[in-house]
Amino acid sequence: MKNLQQASERWKKEGTEYKTAINEWLDIIYIQKENPTTECPEEPRKDMGEYVLEQLIEHNKNGKHKEFRELFPPDNDPLSDLLDKPEWYQVRKVAMLEDNRIVAKMGDYYQWQGVYIIQDEKFTLIEDLVGFGFSHDKKYFAKVYDTKIDLHEGWDGAITATFELPDNATIEELEYDSIEVFTTGNQVVLITHRGIFVINENGFELIHRGLTSEIEDEDDEDDEEESKYQFLDYPHAALSPDDKYIVVGSQSSSHIILIEENQKWVETANIEQRSSYPHIACFNYKFDPPLLALSSCHFSRSGTLGVYVNQIEGLKASGYDMDSDALFVVDDRRWIFSMYPSASGFYMGSNDGYLWLKVSDEKSYYTHIGGTIMSIDVAPDRQHIVLGTVAGQVIVLRWQATDPVEGKNIRIDPYLITNLPVIDEKRYLFMSGNDPLIW
Repeated sequence: MKNLQQASERWKKEGTEYKTAINEWLDIIYIQKENPTTECPEEPRKDMGEYVLEQLIEHNKNGKHKEFRELFPPDNDPLSDLLDKPEWYQVRKVAMLEDNRIVAKMGDYYQWQGVYIIQDEKFTLIEDLVGFGFSHDKKYFAKVYDTKIDLHEGWDGAITATFELPDNATIEELEYDSIEVFTTGNQVVLITHRGIFVINENGFELIHRGLTSEIEDEDDEDDEEESKYQFLDYPHAALSPDDKYIVVGSQSSSHIILIEENQKWVETANIEQRSSYPHIACFNYKFDPPLLALSSCHFSRSGTLGVYVNQIEGLKASGYDMDSDALFVVDDRRWIFSMYPSASGFYMGSNDGYLWLKVSDEKSYYTHIGGTIMSIDVAPDRQHIVLGTVAGQVIVLRWQATDPVEGKNIRIDPYLITNLPVIDEKRYLFMSGNDPLIW
């Protein structure tokens, strides 16, 4: 116990010193609006990573995860090299239900995919479930299986509709990415690496597909089958809260906004991306007029556009040239993997391990988590934020109500890099070959 106690003391002491130093360094940038004259502080506890992870696993086996958290407050920075390994399941989507249960979907299309329900300290793997999605108001949930999609009124509610997959394909063949649900609860947008589809009781409509040349030999059934749905990189779609617009895109496209006419989804706007590859989109109807964020990526040259929704229809514009008053820049640096609308802007999960909250670069709020943030959801109480990361973690943050102080950041959690009053409340870790862990 002596060595454990010594390690705990070092973890806490060096951790708080490092967090204080880097927070003050960042304050020079974000409060004083100046460039620091010193190098960015470096994490001093990298040599502790393997030991701390071993102790986390051991304490969980013995039912002592609460004791472990007291000894070693959660922090990904010392474990960053270990968390960058393939044995961690990617947490691709998270949702917090009305009763505070968390739903978490594991795995990308080329990996094992499954869905867990997390209730306090209990984990339940839902048999045969591949993925899930929900309507803007969470009234309806879609549950995705290998050969069908069930729509439910509420997570535990009765099935209101069941849809077959396009052309009777399996979800594995389509290479599933995600799903969006209309607020009417009678249709869905299915996003896969073989195409993006609107599916309802009348069948399906392919609304975005990969670029392909015409099939030269129509008599060759194998070639025709292979060419029918070309592979898409970065397929994504966002459905507006009023069900009026669908934004679609992929690596080889622009940002394309669709509207329904005569029971078909047709293009109403086309926006050239800010960076190279369209990657994700998000509507925010908490603003007046409503906003749409469009992210594209190219490593350090990634960027996110903002678009005023009331100026969308008929818009042809370039995010590269910024040739329309309907466009503005939300962020001009970061590779964004997840977004969520807030009355304060867009929550943006980045590959630099930061959760950003912003509308423009004029004012940026942030919390550093560590590991690419793949999914964001906010609890019904509006006080809890749940995140899913590529490093196999479901992280619950809690807002702490505080009075703002001019020219000063109010930090509550001494172990977070942040300028927000948030607390790291709990972490769940999913690692191949291990039972789920609690930190």
